[in-house]
Amino acid sequence: MKQVTDRDVAIIILNWNAYKDTVECLKSLEHLTYPYYHVFLVDNASQDGSFEKLQQDYKSGKFHIPITFIQTGANLGFAGGNNVAIKEAYNQGYQYFWMLNNDTVVDPNALTPLVEVLEKDKQAGIVGSKIYYYGTNKIWFAGGKVNTWTGTTKHIGIKEEDIGQYDQVKEVDYITGCSLFFRRELLETVGYMHEDYFLYYEETDWNVRAKLHGWKIKYIPQSVIYHKVSASSGGEKNLSPIVAFYDIRNGYWLVKRTQKERLKVLTAFCYAYYKALKKLLKIFIMNQDRKIERIGFIGKGLLSVF
Repeated sequence: MKQVTDRDVAIIILNWNAYKDTVECLKSLEHLTYPYYHVFLVDNASQDGSFEKLQQDYKSGKFHIPITFIQTGANLGFAGGNNVAIKEAYNQGYQYFWMLNNDTVVDPNALTPLVEVLEKDKQAGIVGSKIYYYGTNKIWFAGGKVNTWTGTTKHIGIKEEDIGQYDQVKEVDYITGCSLFFRRELLETVGYMHEDYFLYYEETDWNVRAKLHGWKIKYIPQSVIYHKVSASSGGEKNLSPIVAFYDIRNGYWLVKRTQKERLKVLTAFCYAYYKALKKLLKIFIMNQDRKIERIGFIGKGLLSVF
């Protein structure tokens, strides 16, 4: 095990049945201008042989970056899988951590500005990148907003063509887990992501808790990432039916777990029903496939908020 210094970054990448995406992500990391990093590639018991292929590729010299491979042995969800690798890197003494989706491609200068901001601003706990839709100049994420009354989130600038309108560093409500950079002390004051969210809102909850502990959350546009968007859940226009369950339940959980005001919790409870109704109408208006399955997951989501 190499000696870890204060400049070293642990890059955390979660793979799940996505060999080609993960390969492209890893190859893009080879061009990073910031040289002090180590990749922790964690796998949630993929069933397509991708983890074994990636290991073999590494042994054969396909990747020219340092990688530690971790197998969780089960599908632990987004938070669970990432937490396993974060804990390993923490135990090795890393000061900085970069949680990065495997369906991203990074700009060569993506890492340097993230490190620089945390080095200059000791109150900054979480920072994140400007994220484009893959292969375009169209913004997917330029910082995030959280509505703590409804448990909903919003990507600033989503689907806008980039003409420089989001080129300033600024504090935001949350940074997406697609590219989320944080310091070691965040784990010591806030703890890890809650794993029972499984999918969606786990990093939003983490950001909200970080703010409650006094940490700044910052969007850093000089760091650029390209994202293939929702590859693990069927793509942005064809989300898996189970997504409705996690969206309804976890949005409510976010408010219930982080907000003390009872009125906010009650409002989020009512909004969960409004959200469910919209999803039901969408099934028929847009003639979505697997209607019975989608309706079942919407009902399950509503039952989970009690």
